[in-house]
Parts: sequence; C-alpha cells; structure tokens
Amino acid sequence: MSIRRGARRAWRARWARSAGAVAAVGAVGLAAACGGGGGTSSGSGSSGSASGTISVVMAQYSNLSGPYWTSLVNNFEKANPKIKVNLKVIDWNDLLQQVPTMISTRNYPDVLNFNAYSTFAASGLLQPAKDVLSPSTEADFESSFLASDSIKGTQYAIPWIASVRALGYNKQAFTKAGITTPPATWAEFTADAQKAKKAGYIPYCLPLGSEEAQAEWSLWMWSNGGGWTDSSGNFTVNSAKNLQALNFLRTLSNTDKLTEPNPGSTNRTDGCWAEFAQGKVAMTEVMPLGTFQTTSMKGSSVQWSSSPWPRSSTSIPQFTLGVQDLLMAFKKPGNTTMVRTFLDYVYQKGNYLKFVKDEGFLPTTKSASAAMASDPVTGEGIKLLPSAKFYPGTNPAWNKVQSTVQSQLGTAMAPSANPSQVLGQIQQIAQTSG
Repeated sequence: MSIRRGARRAWRARWARSAGAVAAVGAVGLAAACGGGGGTSSGSGSSGSASGTISVVMAQYSNLSGPYWTSLVNNFEKANPKIKVNLKVIDWNDLLQQVPTMISTRNYPDVLNFNAYSTFAASGLLQPAKDVLSPSTEADFESSFLASDSIKGTQYAIPWIASVRALGYNKQAFTKAGITTPPATWAEFTADAQKAKKAGYIPYCLPLGSEEAQAEWSLWMWSNGGGWTDSSGNFTVNSAKNLQALNFLRTLSNTDKLTEPNPGSTNRTDGCWAEFAQGKVAMTEVMPLGTFQTTSMKGSSVQWSSSPWPRSSTSIPQFTLGVQDLLMAFKKPGNTTMVRTFLDYVYQKGNYLKFVKDEGFLPTTKSASAAMASDPVTGEGIKLLPSAKFYPGTNPAWNKVQSTVQSQLGTAMAPSANPSQVLGQIQQIAQTSG
C-alpha cells in the first residue's frame, strides 16, 4: 500500500518482462506445468484428508503483520497436523518486485496476497474462489466487492482488506484561513485553496507521482463524471470529461499555483502525507483510517478530518474510491483441499478480526463488519463502502494500464506538456493490452 517510487519502477520493468510468460503459461495446460511447494492431497473431500505442504505469500502492512501470520500459521498447523505451511511475509515494496519473478519462473505460491489478479485469472493460473472456500466462508463476504473480483461471472479474487479515500483537511489551517466547512464542489475547492495559500499553507498537495497516481486520478475523473471505462467495459481514458479534469488540475497547479511544485513527481506517502503530517498542507487525498492514521499521522500534532470528494457539479453523486487487497489461490496439483482448509481458518471471525483491527483497515466480511460497526473510526469507513467505486480490475489490461498511469500521467502536469496526447497514449496502451 505504501509503495516507494523506486519499487514501482522495478515492478513495472519486471511486470513487462513477465507478461509474455504469463500468457504462454495460460495457453498450456497448467496441471503438469505448475511446480514448487504443492505437496500432496486428494484435492477434494473433507479437510481431514488433506496432507502435504502449501506455500503462502502474504504482504507486510506494518510491523504487526509478521507476528500475526507466524502465530496464525502455528495455531493452524496444531489444528491441522497433516498440513504444513511454508509462510513468507514480504514487505509491499519487495512484493511488487518479486511477484512478476514468481510468475515468470512459474514458482507460483499456493496462496498469494496481492492487489491485482485479472491477468493471472485470464491466463488460467487461478482457481475459482468457490473451489477454495467453504460455502459459509464464501457467503460471508460483502456483496459490494464481488463484481470487481469476478471475470465473466466467475469469482477468482478473494476480498482481503479494504480502504476508502477522501479529501483530508487540516483543521488548524482551515481555521487560520477562515474556512468553515470542507468544499463540496470544484468551485468551493478552488476558493478554499486560495484562502489557504494566503494563510501560508500549501493549499492542496497533488500526488501524481509513480506511487499511486491511479488513485488520485480516479478521484478527479469521477468527480467530473468521467471514468476509466464506459458501461460496456471499454476503456475511455482519453474521454472529453477526463481531459477536462486533467486541465483543471493543470490550471490548479501551473496557473493558480495552488499545489506543491512538481506534482507530477510527488508521491503520496513520502510526499503529500509527510508534509500534511508536518502541518504544511491544508488539503490532500487521504485514507481516513488504516496506514495513514496509524503510520503517517502517528505522532503528528495536526488536527485533521476528512470529507467526501468535491465534484465539478452537485449533480454528480457523492462517491468514494474503494481499494481492496486480495487473496488468490493458484492452480497446483493436489492443493485444493489444503488451501480451502487454510483459508477457512484465516477467515474465522476471531482470526480475521484480529488482523483487520491491528492493521486498521476495513473488513470485507459481513460478520467482521457487524462486529466493527460501532467503532468510531472504522464504522464510518464501513458506511462509505456502498458508494465506493473501484478500479476496472476485472479487465486483463488493467495491470498494464495502472503501471502506465503511474509512470506517465504525471508528465501531463509539466507546463509544456500536451495533456490530450498523454491521455491518448495511455488509452492506446489500454486498447492493445487486453
């Protein structure tokens, strides 16, 4: 989630090299091709018949992640002595680099925690979720996640944790600037940014660098009625509404000087969030909970809050960007029953609640959501999920589109840049990568 620029560059390079390998593997039957760590199992039947070893690769969200998984795996193996778990907990920066290598070398884990799945599913590498989840576990997921986790009616991705995005604002900056309420429209946003500038703050920190440009850009596209795709799923990156949104950002930065210098190379975590925590920034995109609250704002004296994203017109319904990280199960000989046994254990209410609460994210299951509904922070985030919009992750081209946006969209912010040309280049990538 918190991904530094260098790691993103390495990820893009490795992903490009591995894309051909993924497609090649998908064209071949995988049952015999998959290697490494599969163990043996009947592949069906009761959990008691499962035996062997499975490899599990999980992301490290904080320094609590490793101890959590080590403890859970130890308890799981005591409860299921015939199943051994080869566990790896990898920092997100390293995970983004290592996953393409795993795929290109066919060293697939049995279970992977990642943030993209469609390329793997389209290449025939993943098991359907219904095959590796018991009916009761499958039925516990919030339905709002499932459409973006399915391709042609088959769910392959398994919702793990979620977050939402909102407009974060510095309460002290607003008071000093004479701003009484957060902006609801672009016009109010611009007026408030001008007041914040006069009060001595960076009015708005705009992170269009390589870390998560696709998140920031999603919010501005949607707030103008644009989007990644049309109702038929065709990419519309260079639509008139999207170009209008990009030109609004260019005016905000280049003409009105209401952002930090060089937003095209500014990242979210070590740029905007760091300066927001230092009290230099009046407004920026935030994750109202999760790692933003527990890491970026830890120890900060800034009093802050968040509000729905300002829209170009109030006729555009309010929304939030919903982001989910996923689990997925790769096809490997004889691993189905072992994986199902493991995942059912992971999603047991007590086990899952501990992870979500410790890490500060939104839950993806109904049982955990009900248990956390009264939490003063998480409860508010849970309420936002029904209005969440998601990335077009079901489209096999999304992985390539996302990495292209991360590397190229920021170049459109240069005063001499041609924003229409930049969006057109991304659109071309989208059309040729499916």
